[in-house]
Amino acid sequence: MDEITQEEVAENLLFGLWQNIDSDYKKKYVKNIWEQFENAVRAATYTDKLTKFIEIFKSRLPCELQGMYTKDIFNFLNKCKEDYKVLTWLREETTYLVMICRMLNQEKKETFLNK
Repeated sequence: MDEITQEEVAENLLFGLWQNIDSDYKKKYVKNIWEQFENAVRAATYTDKLTKFIEIFKSRLPCELQGMYTKDIFNFLNKCKEDYKVLTWLREETTYLVMICRMLNQEKKETFLNK
């Protein structure tokens, strides 16, 4: 992968994780689900491998990697050779990256509603 960007991390990794969180859980905790998501992301970054990051994230929120967004996650993991850099961004720029993820989610909702 060429120079990776924070936007790619948000779009290909975080958004995929967000989409794979159990929908009933999201509905149950609708008032603070994004805060929980951000906290789970930040807490999972204290490792040296992105694959371990995903394991830790999945232990904090009900998230099963399946469905169409999982392909984006695995493609990202296979191409990204900068685990340290990405994990540092996820730890230090969590709020910004989650904000991008939220914007992508909102765009997806608006596209769905306008069909």
